[in-house]
Amino acid sequence: MVEKLKIIVAGASGRLGKQLIRLIAEDKDCELLAGLVSENSASLGQDLGELAGMAPLNVLASYTTDGTEADVMIDFSQAPGFDELVDFCVVSETALVSGTTGLSQTQYDRIAHASKFIPVMWTSNFSINVQMLKNMLQVIKQFNPSAHFSIKETHHIHKKDAPSGTAISLAQAVDSAGKIQKFSDTQFQLGDVKIEAVRKGEIPGIHEVTCELDSETITLEHSAHDPGVFAQGALQAAKWLNGKGSGFYDLNQVLMG
Repeated sequence: MVEKLKIIVAGASGRLGKQLIRLIAEDKDCELLAGLVSENSASLGQDLGELAGMAPLNVLASYTTDGTEADVMIDFSQAPGFDELVDFCVVSETALVSGTTGLSQTQYDRIAHASKFIPVMWTSNFSINVQMLKNMLQVIKQFNPSAHFSIKETHHIHKKDAPSGTAISLAQAVDSAGKIQKFSDTQFQLGDVKIEAVRKGEIPGIHEVTCELDSETITLEHSAHDPGVFAQGALQAAKWLNGKGSGFYDLNQVLMG
């Protein structure tokens, strides 16, 4: 009998955390061991099933990982508690799949260091199709080196970081050496790529990339209709990462199988 994939969800009370709880509970090949929330969260001690709008799962939301032995942690938490989660994964030899954005450079360096000891996958967007969009932008840039790129990203009013991690990674697909600059709460630039950030309503996420050429314009847009697509991608990545050796992996490797 094949053992189930044992999973910890960090950021269990968030939009994606709840989506993950439901997906894991419905997946016969997975087992939800713990769901982590902040120490002052109103969800602390709540049954994870009820938290996600399901029948009770007899697993309570906690702020500590003490004594939990999992195969993988799927993390959609916030930057303030990120270091502790990474350190736990390294010490306990737990694979880490993370989509937490708004991280500092020091925290990105921490992930890179952790990948020397455990398998790690971090991406700003777990939609497989967003990864294909990044790949497409690299090709467009390669064949049109003088093109001018701009990005408009639109998200729900609850999103705390701007620009979105996805917008940054799309810009990095065009200009891998570019540094982010902030001109206002809505206007940014990474290298030569201009980024506009819009916050309104309950929009899961829209990213529109415009490529201006001398004689033509290319416009590519990805619109998420349901945030569940990101949770599904993260769970797919966790299954793929299970059993891999230490290293830093990306969604392109999941795409290749």
